[in-house]
Amino acid sequence: MIALYLRLSFADGDLGKNNKDESNSIESQRILLREFVRSRNDLSQEIKEYIDDGYSGTNFDRPGFKEMLEDAKHGIIDTIIVKDLSRLGRDYIGVGDYLEQIFPVLRIRFIAVNSNYDSKNYDGKTMGLDMSFSNLVNSFYSKDISKKYKSAIRTKWKKGISTSGRVPFGYVKDENNKSKWVIDPEAAMYVRMIFLKAIEGNTTSQIADLLNEMGVPTPGAYLELHSDYKQWNRKVRREEWLWDRRKVWTILKRYKYTGALVQGETQLIGVGSKIQRAVPKSEQVIVDGVHDAIVTIEEFELAQKAIKNQGVKSYRGERDYPLRSKIRCGNCGLRMGYKDGSNPVFFCAHSVATGNKSECDRTRYLEKDIEAVVWQTLHEQLQILKKLEMMVEKKQADEPGITVSQLGKWDRDIETLKAEKVRQYEIYAEGNISKEMYLAKKRRLVSEIDALQKESEKMRLAYESQQEILNGIKGKRESAQNYLAEGKLTRELVDAFIDTVFIYNPKRIEVVFSFEDLIQNTYNWVEDKRKAIS
Repeated sequence: MIALYLRLSFADGDLGKNNKDESNSIESQRILLREFVRSRNDLSQEIKEYIDDGYSGTNFDRPGFKEMLEDAKHGIIDTIIVKDLSRLGRDYIGVGDYLEQIFPVLRIRFIAVNSNYDSKNYDGKTMGLDMSFSNLVNSFYSKDISKKYKSAIRTKWKKGISTSGRVPFGYVKDENNKSKWVIDPEAAMYVRMIFLKAIEGNTTSQIADLLNEMGVPTPGAYLELHSDYKQWNRKVRREEWLWDRRKVWTILKRYKYTGALVQGETQLIGVGSKIQRAVPKSEQVIVDGVHDAIVTIEEFELAQKAIKNQGVKSYRGERDYPLRSKIRCGNCGLRMGYKDGSNPVFFCAHSVATGNKSECDRTRYLEKDIEAVVWQTLHEQLQILKKLEMMVEKKQADEPGITVSQLGKWDRDIETLKAEKVRQYEIYAEGNISKEMYLAKKRRLVSEIDALQKESEKMRLAYESQQEILNGIKGKRESAQNYLAEGKLTRELVDAFIDTVFIYNPKRIEVVFSFEDLIQNTYNWVEDKRKAIS
């Protein structure tokens, strides 16, 4: 199957306005690529489109591209065609890796039409100096666009124009001017209460307890209550969406509540990166008096003095213990705190931070006790793996299934039909048969090739699934035995086999293993084999 990859980012100009770049639009790319395929006799397979509309080419974290790559890994597609190299990406190193390493390993033919590049012409060679230069130019172009964009944004910031889609708790966007904020009376009342309580001498924990007792919704809960917004990636379940010292501290540190516009507080570490770093206050753009203040500058400064020595406490130790990042509270779903020492313990930091309103278990669990539970449960799972492996081996002996030689025969038959298709074209080109006869034979051959390819792909997927089961179950068990030889939980063992450990209470601890899907798939495979035989 042929993959047509179409990509357009906002930087390419297609914003649906007067500056729309028709040469790069998704529709123009589609027309160009389909006409290209129609003009080539060596490209006769079915076509599937993969589209990333509005995604930057500076990285490969794009849904359409990732779907295409998965299909390539499973042998669904064997050719990828793009308008030019910049559609694939503008990251010089990343594009080079795909052209010279990843696509060749996956046996993918890659064609960039306007770049006059066809990997078929570079079999066993590098892409060439001209293509490398083009790739490098695309990378430089992306970085240049990024610099110009940042410069334009900072100019707006200095004029007191907000470019952020998020508005601080206590404000809403002005319906007549979306770059301006107006006070939300109810939310602003809570913000002002927090500042006044801090000035009175209350700690952030005491303020959080008061807000929870009063039933004041957290900023996230308030937003859901007063708009259509839904925070799908919320880490804590709704019943545990409570105020804690961190939320209070965050509000008290926001200079924006004095009426100032503070922008550029964070920035990406590089073009195409998703990792952000905090920007020093001296490098931020701060413009006073842009919107109405909820607290005065004097009140803000008094609050800063009041919380100066409180900070935000962290409950996680720095020691790299085996179950680090794996332990979660079964009630709220958040990572549990860890306290190192002579007898290290796990505990729900959320219940400590939110006070008595939390329904989370407040038990402190000894690390050695949790490790013992995990160790025993892991051994039980390995026994299941061993039994499944024996069942798989027995089923394989009873019914071998699809073989490599069978797959090879399918491929040879397809190649024979393709060769016949080319031969018929040569006969027609020499004037030995009419155009009508040639087209009729071509249609028949294309139909046979497509049918054979579909059947071959079905068999190949079944074979790969079969091999994945066979190799996966055996590999996991053997790998586990090697780790278990040390006689204790190690970081490597946990990372390899443990997904999450949920602690609900002393009598209910659940271990989620990273190979549970493998066990389920293996069981389903064995059952399918049993039903097929019976």
